Amino acid sequence: MFKFGVLGMSLLLISGCFSIPQQEQLLSNIEKTSNAKHCFSSAIQASHTQPLKHTKLTLISWNAYKGTKVGWSQDLLNLSQHSDFILLQEAYLSDDLKQWLERSDYNWDMVTAFRYQGIAAGVMTLSRTPVNSTCVQRSVEPWLRLPKSSLISYYPIENSQQSLLVANIHAINFTLGTARFSQQLEAIKKRLLAHQGPIIFAGDFNTWSESREQVLQDIIEKTPLNLLKVEFTSAVETLGFGHRLDHIFFRGIKIVSAEILPLDSSDHYPLKIQFELLYPKLLKMQPIKTGN
Repeated sequence: MFKFGVLGMSLLLISGCFSIPQQEQLLSNIEKTSNAKHCFSSAIQASHTQPLKHTKLTLISWNAYKGTKVGWSQDLLNLSQHSDFILLQEAYLSDDLKQWLERSDYNWDMVTAFRYQGIAAGVMTLSRTPVNSTCVQRSVEPWLRLPKSSLISYYPIENSQQSLLVANIHAINFTLGTARFSQQLEAIKKRLLAHQGPIIFAGDFNTWSESREQVLQDIIEKTPLNLLKVEFTSAVETLGFGHRLDHIFFRGIKIVSAEILPLDSSDHYPLKIQFELLYPKLLKMQPIKTGN
């Protein structure tokens, strides 16, 4: 969030603690083969994966604050007990997290935005169902020059030719205007527009100003994405200058419950939703033209 500020982060950059890969790097617990620029498909054939069922599923979206605060690993373990998807922002692939992942039964993918002291950092999506394909994106902070990353994952659905798209974003933060912020969202929007099935778009959007909130609202509402916003009613929430930073948007699913979890092991509270997939015959989606 804003804990260290621009000056503190700049000093860390100068110290040489950070390294930035020339291209986006996708890390995963299963082998991936490239089939398009910045997109990857699983080496496991779709027919061999376990598709999602039209039953209640649980998703957590959480800025993990590098997993450095006391109690974080225990909170992650507790959250994972009954969760089908976990979307982490500021995930650091430390030895502790690697060991936790090896003990879990999650499939996971991670976009390496940068490395801090040799440790990969970025967004990570964990799921009980193996992913069919993924697309990665990276946007550079204009001041700090440290990238923020996004990960788009596609999951097969039982008795359907459609798939569930799950987009995990950590939006760029330190900007004077909204141009770079808007560019990052527009790049993701192109992927969402090309998808004909259900969508969950979640993460830390860094909407800490009214102008940023307006950019996000325009992209969600003034395009044919048909996304709705999950409305959380809670006594706790993560705010930046009085604005909520974390959001979940959706279409083609039914929200059963939504809550913000008051945990102290990060500077963000986790968002939790329980949802059901709608059957394809109920979606009634028309092809969307995305231009040339």
